[in-house]
Amino acid sequence: MRIGPPRGVLTGALLACFGITAALHLATVLLNTLLPLHVTALGATKTQVGLLFSVTTLVGMVLRPAVGGWVDRHGARRVIVPGALLLLATSLAFHAAGTPAAVIALMAGIGIGASLVSTPASVHVAVASPAPHRGEAVGIYYLFSSLPVAAAPPLALALFRAGGAGLGFAVVSAMAVAVGALAWRLGPRVASDQPAPAAAGSRLFSRRALGLAGVLVLTTFGHSAIYGFVPLSAMERGQGALLPWFFGIYAAWLIACRALLRGLADRVGRAQVLVPAMAMVSVGYACLALPPTAPSLVAAALCLASGGSLLYPTLITLVADRTPVAERGLAIGTIAGAWDVGIVVGSTLVGFVVERAGYGPGFLVGAAAAAAGLLVFVLAERRRAPAVAGKPA
Repeated sequence: MRIGPPRGVLTGALLACFGITAALHLATVLLNTLLPLHVTALGATKTQVGLLFSVTTLVGMVLRPAVGGWVDRHGARRVIVPGALLLLATSLAFHAAGTPAAVIALMAGIGIGASLVSTPASVHVAVASPAPHRGEAVGIYYLFSSLPVAAAPPLALALFRAGGAGLGFAVVSAMAVAVGALAWRLGPRVASDQPAPAAAGSRLFSRRALGLAGVLVLTTFGHSAIYGFVPLSAMERGQGALLPWFFGIYAAWLIACRALLRGLADRVGRAQVLVPAMAMVSVGYACLALPPTAPSLVAAALCLASGGSLLYPTLITLVADRTPVAERGLAIGTIAGAWDVGIVVGSTLVGFVVERAGYGPGFLVGAAAAAAGLLVFVLAERRRAPAVAGKPA
């Protein structure tokens, strides 16, 4: 039984992409933990704290598909390096931002810079990895994206206690420099003898990816509720002591599944992984709708982490499989933007339902949307199967 990844997944370019996503997510998760403390000390309202996160999400929702098209035309390195420079400039500007409004404005720079880095790196992995091991390569890439989710929050808190926000901003600057340095390990272009036509770079989205993008929007409707409403629900029912267990199990199991199951979609098929992954996500939200107890929260954490660990990487891999190389960046960018659309629309809808009907119905919105995404995917695959079978060899 093979334990380590195959040789074709450990090329210098792919290892650089793994390092890029680890450095980027360490920087962004660190900021997400640090900045609410920082702007609160500056006198921010709760609305302003919320705007810190909505700004970057909205920027990503608009920009990521276009960034994917730029990668098709110019290659990943020429897009990542400007993104790293923007991240560096923004992290330095945080030192001079003395009001909550100034910090919120700078979050647009973080959103743009992160989009210019993360989307090209994921496209490069999908294009440069060998087709028989593409699922494993993409899985490892998102494993390296997940590791900072566990490491960055305690690091941010330690830095804040030791030297205030300025010390954290310095670490973000160092990560931006690391991203730029690693980007030079990437060739100017990969895989395609000819770049995408100029028109491809001006499209707002890939039609080939729209169906799967819609599926992803539905399955991510409830994602923001994990961080936004689980703590409130548990604390209001006197179960706040269970929250460290819930989030600890969720993060640890997500990382473990991505590490152990990274090549599963290569061995058994993309759809064969996506169907149970979506089902697990739906069941996880349904568990959150139960009164918060130790068994219900542990079950929710395990289901959500199991499904979430496989869902997004496998969707990216499936889109890459079904898209010509010249349009692959635009297609993956469309999927990346769909994630942000699901977060923005879903958080608004779930929040509306929670405010009027309570936490349980709000979590059930996430469960129902994920189940709808599963149904749409299964029906689309059934319609697609005869068309693929009828094509000449």
